Amino acid sequence: MDFSKLKYISTDAPTTDELELLNESRFRIAQVIRARWIILGILAAYGVVPYGIFQYYSIDLGSVNTLQFVFPVLAWCAMATYNAVFLYSYQWFANIRPLNQIQLLLDLLFVTVVIHYSGGAVSWFWPMYLVVTLESILVMEKDSDTFAFAMGASLAYGGLLLFEFHGIIPPASMPFENLSLQKSLPYEVTKWAWVTMTNMSVAAIGAYLMKTIRHREEELKKLVIKDNLTTLYNRAYFYYRLNSEIQRAKRYNRPLSILIMDMDNFKQFNDRYGHLVGDRLLRVLSSTVRSNIRYSAGNPSYELDIPCRYGGDEFTIIVPEATSTQATVVAERLRNEINMKCGHEMMAQIQTATGSYPMEVPAVTVSVGVASFPEHASTTEALVKAADDAMYVSKRSEKNKVVVSETAPPLVPARCVG
Repeated sequence: MDFSKLKYISTDAPTTDELELLNESRFRIAQVIRARWIILGILAAYGVVPYGIFQYYSIDLGSVNTLQFVFPVLAWCAMATYNAVFLYSYQWFANIRPLNQIQLLLDLLFVTVVIHYSGGAVSWFWPMYLVVTLESILVMEKDSDTFAFAMGASLAYGGLLLFEFHGIIPPASMPFENLSLQKSLPYEVTKWAWVTMTNMSVAAIGAYLMKTIRHREEELKKLVIKDNLTTLYNRAYFYYRLNSEIQRAKRYNRPLSILIMDMDNFKQFNDRYGHLVGDRLLRVLSSTVRSNIRYSAGNPSYELDIPCRYGGDEFTIIVPEATSTQATVVAERLRNEINMKCGHEMMAQIQTATGSYPMEVPAVTVSVGVASFPEHASTTEALVKAADDAMYVSKRSEKNKVVVSETAPPLVPARCVG
């Protein structure tokens, strides 16, 4: 693999970002499954309590036939069964989207059965379509999916009313209702239009609110994990992500490297041009780092390498799927880019800040240390120390160069058998 030319990467093992997205999706599915149990409990209570009330007041239920008891109960049992199956199996799925689609389609079928056997055009249960739409808002990533299921609910309800009106499916009789409405075309068209408009409105409002919520969550996440000055990831996120990447590397038997780089003579630069110009240099260097890391080949693309501000003028980059040899290529390319570009970019910054054009291009160089898992260390702390020690070897010698760690991981004592 030529890392000097590689900008995007795709591997057969899921990245940490993909694993985190998968966990978020599973969390939302778990929420929907729990909510579905609550809905099933409410429907069961609704079936039992009114029946008891009707019996107590000796209300004639002769218009309700056996099928109207049996099929809703069977549909309820089927929904409870598949919800139980999803409860114990949803974590086995690596591709969540088809699982969500199956759930929502089964929910649409269940709701349509309940509506038919509770009166069809005069049923009180049509708002359950809104529940399915709200489910789709929560578990599906795309707004188009939400509108597709809202439209699916509209088509399912419209088809049911059409079949009942033409007698393809006999409409169910219900007490306390004007059953002539089941054969009234203007009423059925009006009811279908009302259910459709309500459902599509819920889909539009819900999709907008969910988009706003997710956007705000992303903004809050950035405030927590990003450095304010450079917009790179901060030190706390570096350790969190490095630990996650090491666990991933162990699980999938993958290499992993980190770079730690320190700016050379940054104190003298600050003393000469001032701390505000020094801050601008940190931002310019951060931009150079970000433009030279790798990205996933997926859509949308995201950072595969993780650039962080470790503190002060120290920066770190987590380089997954890279051996020490490959990471050294990355480090050398980055060191050269910083050496060639950052000084020239700072000329205009210095002029803007000080009012005078510098006579010479300021030298901007970095010393870089490289360490790899499992070649040099097998734990987070040991890997950071190995890279940090390598960086200080560069600082104490010529500076402006890349040094690979010479640390060896501790030997695991052999077990005595016998």
